[in-house]
Amino acid sequence: MFRIVAEGVQALDWANAISVLGLCAALFALIQSSRSNRAAKEANSISREANELAAKALKMQEDEGQVRLVVKPGMRSLVGQGEDPRPRPVVTVINLSAFPVTIDRILWKTGRTEKAWLYWENPTICEPFGKLPARLPPHEALTAVGTPTTFQSLDDLQAITAAVAVTSCEEQIEGMSQEWREDVARIVSESTERRAPLL
Repeated sequence: MFRIVAEGVQALDWANAISVLGLCAALFALIQSSRSNRAAKEANSISREANELAAKALKMQEDEGQVRLVVKPGMRSLVGQGEDPRPRPVVTVINLSAFPVTIDRILWKTGRTEKAWLYWENPTICEPFGKLPARLPPHEALTAVGTPTTFQSLDDLQAITAAVAVTSCEEQIEGMSQEWREDVARIVSESTERRAPLL
Protein backbone atom coordinates (compact mmCIF):
# COMPACT_ATOMS: atom_id res chain seq x y z
CA MET A 1 0.00 0.00 0.00
CA PHE A 2 2.79 2.39 0.92
CA ARG A 3 4.51 1.41 -2.26
CA ILE A 4 1.45 2.35 -4.37
CA VAL A 5 1.14 5.70 -2.57
CA ALA A 6 4.88 6.34 -3.04
CA GLU A 7 4.63 5.52 -6.73
CA GLY A 8 1.60 7.84 -7.02
CA VAL A 9 3.47 10.66 -5.27
CA GLN A 10 6.48 10.05 -7.48
CA ALA A 11 4.29 10.16 -10.63
CA LEU A 12 2.69 13.35 -9.34
CA ASP A 13 6.14 14.89 -8.78
CA TRP A 14 7.10 13.97 -12.34
CA ALA A 15 3.91 15.49 -13.66
CA ASN A 16 4.51 18.65 -11.65
CA ALA A 17 8.10 18.80 -12.85
CA ILE A 18 6.97 18.39 -16.47
CA SER A 19 4.33 21.09 -15.96
CA VAL A 20 6.93 23.45 -14.48
CA LEU A 21 9.28 22.69 -17.36
CA GLY A 22 6.44 23.33 -19.85
CA LEU A 23 5.61 26.60 -18.08
CA CYS A 24 9.28 27.64 -18.21
CA ALA A 25 9.43 26.74 -21.90
CA ALA A 26 6.26 28.78 -22.55
CA LEU A 27 7.68 31.76 -20.63
CA PHE A 28 10.95 31.48 -22.56
CA ALA A 29 9.02 31.34 -25.85
CA LEU A 30 6.96 34.39 -24.78
CA ILE A 31 10.11 36.34 -23.91
CA GLN A 32 11.70 35.37 -27.24
CA SER A 33 8.52 36.34 -29.09
CA SER A 34 8.50 39.72 -27.33
CA ARG A 35 12.15 40.26 -28.26
CA SER A 36 11.41 39.27 -31.87
CA ASN A 37 8.49 41.70 -32.02
CA ARG A 38 10.66 44.50 -30.59
CA ALA A 39 13.42 43.71 -33.10
CA ALA A 40 10.86 43.66 -35.93
CA LYS A 41 9.52 47.09 -34.82
CA GLU A 42 13.05 48.50 -34.77
CA ALA A 43 13.74 47.01 -38.21
CA ASN A 44 10.50 48.54 -39.53
CA SER A 45 11.42 51.92 -38.04
CA ILE A 46 14.90 51.79 -39.60
CA SER A 47 13.38 50.75 -42.93
CA ARG A 48 10.87 53.62 -42.77
CA GLU A 49 13.65 56.14 -42.00
CA ALA A 50 15.75 54.72 -44.85
CA ASN A 51 12.78 55.11 -47.23
CA GLU A 52 12.26 58.73 -46.10
CA LEU A 53 15.96 59.50 -46.63
CA ALA A 54 15.84 57.89 -50.07
CA ALA A 55 12.76 59.99 -50.97
CA LYS A 56 14.52 63.18 -49.80
CA ALA A 57 17.64 62.29 -51.80
CA LEU A 58 15.50 61.67 -54.90
CA LYS A 59 13.71 65.01 -54.41
CA MET A 60 17.05 66.80 -54.04
CA GLN A 61 18.28 65.15 -57.22
CA GLU A 62 15.12 66.22 -59.06
CA ASP A 63 15.46 69.78 -57.69
CA GLU A 64 19.03 69.97 -58.99
CA GLY A 65 17.71 69.29 -62.48
CA GLN A 66 15.02 71.99 -62.37
CA VAL A 67 15.26 75.59 -63.50
CA ARG A 68 14.98 77.79 -60.43
CA LEU A 69 14.83 81.53 -61.06
CA VAL A 70 13.77 84.45 -58.89
CA VAL A 71 12.22 87.32 -60.85
CA LYS A 72 11.92 90.64 -58.98
CA PRO A 73 10.42 93.73 -60.64
CA GLY A 74 10.84 97.24 -59.24
CA MET A 75 10.95 100.90 -60.26
CA ARG A 76 14.04 103.15 -60.23
CA SER A 77 14.76 106.77 -61.00
CA LEU A 78 18.17 107.54 -62.46
CA VAL A 79 19.88 110.61 -61.08
CA GLY A 80 22.52 112.30 -63.19
CA GLN A 81 23.17 115.06 -65.65
CA GLY A 82 20.95 114.73 -68.68
CA GLU A 83 19.07 111.71 -67.25
CA ASP A 84 15.28 111.59 -67.38
CA PRO A 85 14.30 111.57 -63.67
CA ARG A 86 11.01 109.80 -64.26
CA PRO A 87 10.76 106.26 -62.81
CA ARG A 88 11.62 103.36 -65.05
CA PRO A 89 10.97 99.62 -64.67
CA VAL A 90 13.79 97.36 -63.50
CA VAL A 91 13.70 93.56 -63.37
CA THR A 92 16.32 91.46 -61.58
CA VAL A 93 16.55 87.77 -62.53
CA ILE A 94 18.50 85.54 -60.12
CA ASN A 95 19.57 82.03 -61.18
CA LEU A 96 19.26 79.64 -58.21
CA SER A 97 19.67 76.59 -60.45
CA ALA A 98 22.70 74.32 -60.23
CA PHE A 99 23.49 75.02 -63.91
CA PRO A 100 23.58 78.00 -66.32
CA VAL A 101 20.26 79.21 -67.72
CA THR A 102 19.84 81.31 -70.87
CA ILE A 103 17.32 84.14 -70.43
CA ASP A 104 15.80 84.72 -73.86
CA ARG A 105 13.43 87.61 -73.05
CA ILE A 106 11.55 89.35 -70.26
CA LEU A 107 7.82 90.02 -70.55
CA TRP A 108 5.16 91.75 -68.48
CA LYS A 109 2.01 89.84 -67.56
CA THR A 110 -1.21 91.77 -66.99
CA GLY A 111 -4.53 91.01 -65.37
CA ARG A 112 -6.37 91.83 -68.59
CA THR A 113 -8.10 89.26 -70.74
CA GLU A 114 -7.79 91.08 -74.07
CA LYS A 115 -4.18 92.26 -73.57
CA ALA A 116 -2.65 89.65 -71.25
CA TRP A 117 1.00 90.35 -72.18
CA LEU A 118 3.05 93.49 -72.64
CA TYR A 119 6.22 92.78 -74.59
CA TRP A 120 9.33 94.54 -73.40
CA GLU A 121 11.37 95.40 -76.46
CA ASN A 122 15.07 96.10 -76.06
CA PRO A 123 15.49 96.59 -72.32
CA THR A 124 19.00 97.59 -71.31
CA ILE A 125 20.77 94.62 -69.73
CA CYS A 126 23.42 95.63 -67.21
CA GLU A 127 26.99 94.42 -67.47
CA PRO A 128 28.49 91.90 -67.89
CA PHE A 129 25.67 90.55 -70.08
CA GLY A 130 24.92 93.53 -72.31
CA LYS A 131 21.80 92.21 -74.06
CA LEU A 132 19.31 89.36 -74.31
CA PRO A 133 19.54 86.45 -74.77
CA ALA A 134 22.00 86.20 -71.87
CA ARG A 135 23.55 83.03 -70.42
CA LEU A 136 23.19 83.39 -66.66
CA PRO A 137 25.63 81.25 -64.60
CA PRO A 138 24.42 79.52 -61.40
CA HIS A 139 23.89 81.82 -58.41
CA GLU A 140 24.34 84.99 -60.48
CA ALA A 141 21.87 87.72 -61.43
CA LEU A 142 21.15 90.02 -64.33
CA THR A 143 19.27 93.30 -64.27
CA ALA A 144 17.11 94.64 -67.09
CA VAL A 145 16.33 98.37 -67.10
CA GLY A 146 13.59 100.01 -69.12
CA THR A 147 12.85 103.61 -70.06
CA PRO A 148 10.30 105.95 -68.48
CA THR A 149 8.10 105.30 -71.53
CA THR A 150 8.20 101.47 -71.28
CA PHE A 151 4.53 101.61 -70.29
CA GLN A 152 2.32 103.83 -72.42
CA SER A 153 -0.07 104.77 -69.63
CA LEU A 154 -0.79 104.50 -65.92
CA ASP A 155 -3.47 101.96 -66.83
CA ASP A 156 -0.80 99.72 -68.39
CA LEU A 157 1.40 100.14 -65.32
CA GLN A 158 -1.43 99.31 -62.91
CA ALA A 159 -2.43 96.26 -64.98
CA ILE A 160 0.93 94.51 -64.40
CA THR A 161 0.58 91.36 -62.27
CA ALA A 162 4.07 89.88 -62.83
CA ALA A 163 7.39 90.21 -64.62
CA VAL A 164 8.16 87.02 -66.54
CA ALA A 165 11.59 85.67 -67.49
CA VAL A 166 11.46 83.35 -70.50
CA THR A 167 14.31 80.86 -70.92
CA SER A 168 15.71 79.56 -74.20
CA CYS A 169 13.71 76.36 -73.51
CA GLU A 170 10.52 78.50 -73.34
CA GLU A 171 10.06 78.01 -69.60
CA GLN A 172 8.26 81.01 -68.10
CA ILE A 173 9.09 82.01 -64.54
CA GLU A 174 6.90 84.73 -63.04
CA GLY A 175 7.79 87.10 -60.25
CA MET A 176 6.27 89.98 -58.33
CA SER A 177 7.58 92.06 -55.44
CA GLN A 178 6.13 94.21 -52.69
CA GLU A 179 8.53 96.93 -53.82
CA TRP A 180 6.85 97.00 -57.25
CA ARG A 181 3.38 97.29 -55.73
CA GLU A 182 4.45 100.12 -53.43
CA ASP A 183 6.27 101.99 -56.22
CA VAL A 184 3.30 101.72 -58.59
CA ALA A 185 0.91 102.93 -55.87
CA ARG A 186 3.21 105.91 -55.18
CA ILE A 187 3.54 106.78 -58.89
CA VAL A 188 -0.24 106.63 -59.38
CA SER A 189 -0.81 108.74 -56.26
CA GLU A 190 1.74 111.39 -57.29
CA SER A 191 0.34 111.51 -60.84
CA THR A 192 -3.17 111.99 -59.46
CA GLU A 193 -2.02 114.80 -57.16
CA ARG A 194 -0.17 116.59 -59.97
CA ARG A 195 -2.85 115.76 -62.51
CA ALA A 196 -0.04 114.93 -64.85
CA PRO A 197 1.32 111.43 -65.54
CA LEU A 198 4.79 110.63 -64.30
CA LEU A 199 5.26 108.25 -67.21
